[in-house]
Amino acid sequence: MSVTTTTTSVVIPERTPREKLAHFARTSTVYIALVVLIVYNLVATSGFATVATLQNVLFAVAPIVLIAVGQTLAIGTGGIDLSVGSVMSLSSAMIALYLGYGEVVALLTGVLVAAALGVLNGTMIAYLRINPLITSLGLLVAVRGLAQALSGGARSPLPGDGLFEWLGNAVLFGIPAVALIAVVVAAAMWLLVKKTTFGRYALFAGSNRAAAHLTGTPRNRTLIAIYALSAGLAGLAGAFVSARIGASDPSFIGIHLELTAIAAVVIGGTPLVGGRINIGGTVAAAVFLQVLDTTFIMNNLDFAYAQVLKAVLIVVALFLQRAGKDAR
Repeated sequence: MSVTTTTTSVVIPERTPREKLAHFARTSTVYIALVVLIVYNLVATSGFATVATLQNVLFAVAPIVLIAVGQTLAIGTGGIDLSVGSVMSLSSAMIALYLGYGEVVALLTGVLVAAALGVLNGTMIAYLRINPLITSLGLLVAVRGLAQALSGGARSPLPGDGLFEWLGNAVLFGIPAVALIAVVVAAAMWLLVKKTTFGRYALFAGSNRAAAHLTGTPRNRTLIAIYALSAGLAGLAGAFVSARIGASDPSFIGIHLELTAIAAVVIGGTPLVGGRINIGGTVAAAVFLQVLDTTFIMNNLDFAYAQVLKAVLIVVALFLQRAGKDAR
């Protein structure tokens, strides 16, 4: 007596040319645009091809990378975090308040207080089922007001030597230390998303929340952790900016940077509906936006047009995402 077994293989249909083109546009356009913009500046912008310009760009983009990476995690779950700019200002205010306990304690306090706000934000979203747009918008206003109240609306200078002086000016192998830290953080977040169970939970929560709940995925804890990470990274970004300008200035730090972070996320290829997280694209988009600002400044162009161009790029990125969805 013989037993015959058959195996059934699942055939994954090959992408059509339209799908391939849509996928390429969605995932690779930002890298091409960054290279084209850099090449243009090397050829046409006087003074761009200098070490000083490169370092200035990297000093400026490091905090943007941090908040944009955190924003990518939030948007990847189908949410959003509008409070990151205000959280930066509160972190700066806490640093000034706790300088008397030492610079390390002041830095850690700023970051931990920021992360605690993220826990609060995530808890309201996860357990109270409040829309992330509403919770983060409320925190945007309240946290900025708290930061200004704690500082008395005054600018407080930071020590001219020590940890903050190092963060604001240190260069290692020709690259600003804060830029290297931002790259390490972005790489760690990429590994977290791509290689860990937590990353899969985050993607699942963003792609199908109902299914995530039914399958026992710890969605609530995942959301709280993600918003804590987003706020903690914003707190660190606030410390970077404070160190660079040599002062705690809650009235200035983080103003409108939440919009820049969202622009970097969208242009980098992470859809606003969640379910996909593109850390590499976000970092490339953050650098692209900073180089774009530098291009306008160094060519004496009206900076207002740079803002208009950013808005156009966001619309184009959203169109490409929609085209990719329709192609499937």
